[in-house]
Amino acid sequence: MQPQDILEQRYVLTGLLGQGGFGKVWRAFDTRIRREVAVKIGRPRSAQEARRFALEAELVGNLNHPRIAALYDYGETWYRGERLIFLVMELVPGDTLDRVIRRGVPPIASSLAWARDICEALGAAHDRGVVHRDVKPANVIVTGTGTGPAKVLDFGIAKHQAHAGITAEGYVIGSWPYMAPERWGSGTPVDGRADLYALGCVLMELLTGRLPFEGRELHELLAQHAAGTPPRPSSLRPGLPKAVDRLILDLLAKEPARRPASARQVADRLADIIGQAGSTTRTRTAPDPGPPHPPVGHSPTVREADAGAVNGPALSARAALEHRLARVLSHHAAGDGAEFTRLLHLLIVDLTAELGADDPLTVEAAYQRAMYLWQTAHDQEGLESVLPRLIRVLGPGHRRTIDVRAVLTGNAAARGLLDGRGRIPELREIIAQATRILGATDPITLTARLDLVEALDRVYDAHGRPVPGNGPRDAVRAERRRALLEPLLPDLVEGLGAGDPRVTGTLLRLALDTYQTEDYGAALPLYERLLPTSPAALGRTDTRLRIQHAHCVAESGDPKRAVSLLDALLTTLRNRPGRDYQQQAATALSLRSTLKKRLRRSGQGSSRSRFRS
Repeated sequence: MQPQDILEQRYVLTGLLGQGGFGKVWRAFDTRIRREVAVKIGRPRSAQEARRFALEAELVGNLNHPRIAALYDYGETWYRGERLIFLVMELVPGDTLDRVIRRGVPPIASSLAWARDICEALGAAHDRGVVHRDVKPANVIVTGTGTGPAKVLDFGIAKHQAHAGITAEGYVIGSWPYMAPERWGSGTPVDGRADLYALGCVLMELLTGRLPFEGRELHELLAQHAAGTPPRPSSLRPGLPKAVDRLILDLLAKEPARRPASARQVADRLADIIGQAGSTTRTRTAPDPGPPHPPVGHSPTVREADAGAVNGPALSARAALEHRLARVLSHHAAGDGAEFTRLLHLLIVDLTAELGADDPLTVEAAYQRAMYLWQTAHDQEGLESVLPRLIRVLGPGHRRTIDVRAVLTGNAAARGLLDGRGRIPELREIIAQATRILGATDPITLTARLDLVEALDRVYDAHGRPVPGNGPRDAVRAERRRALLEPLLPDLVEGLGAGDPRVTGTLLRLALDTYQTEDYGAALPLYERLLPTSPAALGRTDTRLRIQHAHCVAESGDPKRAVSLLDALLTTLRNRPGRDYQQQAATALSLRSTLKKRLRRSGQGSSRSRFRS
């Protein structure tokens, strides 16, 4: 949908607020109630996704609490022939906690107060048997100008404890860095204490600027959540009360039974901590010095680096280097590749000397150089080198980190020299993460999804070696790839635009696969989208595509038009030299002859051919 579209003759869409794995969220105006609202619109690709929207409406619609964003309406509609499901929610002005954290580590008083707000929301949900399952900073909004109370958003993957989940068997959904051990498929029943574990992760991040576990890969993160010992918050931020250490470590207990029994109990402990620290007399924006220096051996994250920025010469140097990076990137935009890499190399040297190798600006420059070398020379060493720093400095959920992981894993799975089947689960995990964080139609997500299709379509010999050229294709393989590409094509068009080469390439593969399965009616509109309309452009189009197109036209009930298409094709082939063109002309003549006979039998054709070879 687009801005100014009207949903259900009531909600006028005014701007896109964001998007995720289960839909886009729009700012809208309710013309009936005369108020601004947030409208979450989903395009369900399966009955499971439709049920997920309905479940969110059912769960949130029955939660009435000032710390939970309210649900106003739920329904289904059709837009340009497509089924849409929508939720109309309270529009909460403010900033999400992840944006607040990116600006720097908040004051202790603010962090504790927001955590108590989250507890109040979770307590109300848990009282009704609802487990949120995705408590994280991005799903908590601080109202007003970022100084008011917090509200919990997005119950999109919540579940009722008394109901079976609707997630496919063996598939874990949520945000890995905040996920309790029992949510990783341990078989332990999941209840509200899983939300409390996630709250412990959020509170650690609010107070110290880092998560309790920062594994570089999914398997490493899983091991840390399952058996790792989190650091004491006060070791990362000296001066934190001991009661804060005890609370967070209690929340992060591996076994649910060792965590606090309820969100309300945690809220009471937070109230005691705030009271004992005298924080009740401080405002949420009271200045707080925060940790003066990171502990020895601790790699700063972007948030810590931003929090530590001060006015003066260092800031001036940073501003100059930021401006210089922008100028260097303009060379890339202008297509000057050699100059781009030279200037980037010099800039990275200066950035490292001035700000350090782990400064976000240095890492951004290194990312730009590594990605350029990958795109132009297929050199992945730079990406492999920069990935650990991206994870350490920007975090595993940052766009740059996801991008590099997706490229490396997707290439290994789809085009690597070794058996890539073992990388497919990791690629699926990256796609799920990218969909949650960036959205289903983000170019990074879409590229990874295309790599997954190639990986699943790949052929190996008996020794696990990739077959050159991917082996012969048959109708079974064509049908399998078609099933993967059909749901992907609309997202590619939406995210990349109809003219993008990746869209054209996917359309071509889908047309060929559909043709090979002899579903000519479904293949016809694909060929129509692929083939140009002007005679000059048609003359430059692959002859085989034009023959297949004509065949689809005939099999779809218009043999007369198909003969005209073949006549035009044979005219262009008449004077072309080469054995290949002669074979194609023979194929076109054979098909034309068959169609002419069909037309004569039906009384539509003429005994005189309009083309003489």
